[in-house]
Amino acid sequence: MKVLLSGFVCLLLATAANGQANSQPVLKPRPTNPVEELQPAQDNSKLPPDAAVITINGVCDKSAAATADCKTVITREQFEKVINSIQPNMPKAQQKQVAARYVNIVLLAGKAHELGLDKGPAFDEQMYLARLQLLAKLGGEQIQKDASKVSDQEIADYYSAHGGDFRTISYDKIYVPKQKQLDTTGQKPNDPDAQKKRESSEAAMKDEADKLRARAAAGEDFPKLQQEAYDLAGMKLKANNTPVEKVRKTALPPTDVAIFDLKKGEVSQVFNDPQGYMIYKIEDFQDQPLADVREEVSRTLQTEKVKKAFEALQKTAASDTAYDDAYFGTPAPASAPPTLRNPGEPAPAKQAPQPPGKK
Repeated sequence: MKVLLSGFVCLLLATAANGQANSQPVLKPRPTNPVEELQPAQDNSKLPPDAAVITINGVCDKSAAATADCKTVITREQFEKVINSIQPNMPKAQQKQVAARYVNIVLLAGKAHELGLDKGPAFDEQMYLARLQLLAKLGGEQIQKDASKVSDQEIADYYSAHGGDFRTISYDKIYVPKQKQLDTTGQKPNDPDAQKKRESSEAAMKDEADKLRARAAAGEDFPKLQQEAYDLAGMKLKANNTPVEKVRKTALPPTDVAIFDLKKGEVSQVFNDPQGYMIYKIEDFQDQPLADVREEVSRTLQTEKVKKAFEALQKTAASDTAYDDAYFGTPAPASAPPTLRNPGEPAPAKQAPQPPGKK
């Protein structure tokens, strides 16, 4: 039954993804099926490659000479080829689920063959599409495999060109809330004065942030200034005097990455972040050595290679493909706007702009 084995790999590929997402198999073997499965040995590597691991009684190649012992036998070698095609190193518990689905597929396929459903143009067209899908999958996997081949020189060159991306920064900061914690007791949902109170509160906190920034630049203690910001906002919090250590650009809001342009000891401007006003004082910069970020650089290069490969495919598809717009019902370009001119009447000439001060 090697023909069946190779023919059903595509179907198993489709069902394996569902098996990974759900611990219960989608297709359960019928309890009446005469299926015999060998119990797994303690060490599967000691099981001979030609040992039967699945035996389906009553199913065999009907084109062969009829025998009393009609059965399909899948050996360890055949079944492991299926597993490796789906997911190498698949857990044993999941392999049992795949085996159960495989048995159902064999039985259904045998029934379809008896009914002659594997002949005719409809079947041939579906086989053609299945082949295309499998080839596309294999092509994508090969792109991934090729992208994983990153040389030491490529890693070194990328690190040299993007060293700033791996630089970290340590800083003190002052967080100033945008709003004071107002007492809303008894306030109606549509209170017309509520918006005015919020605007006034935000303006007061922005003014306080500017003052705190000036005092921070003059050398005042950051924890002390942070505590004042909390107190003014009515927040029952205690300021923490622990600096934030070794932060990457990617961990900061996009508006705040400008602090990487500052020098050690400098105090930033007031940043207007969504969560509040932020003020930074630069404590130190750290350049991460290549050895510490080597794996990250390699993954980045692999991602970029895959992206470029698929972008090239999409570019080719866009430039070298023509579609029949009439067939696909693509709408025609929008017509010109309506006009009051008579048919055939030319459009009036555009007047040159008048010099400033003249009408």
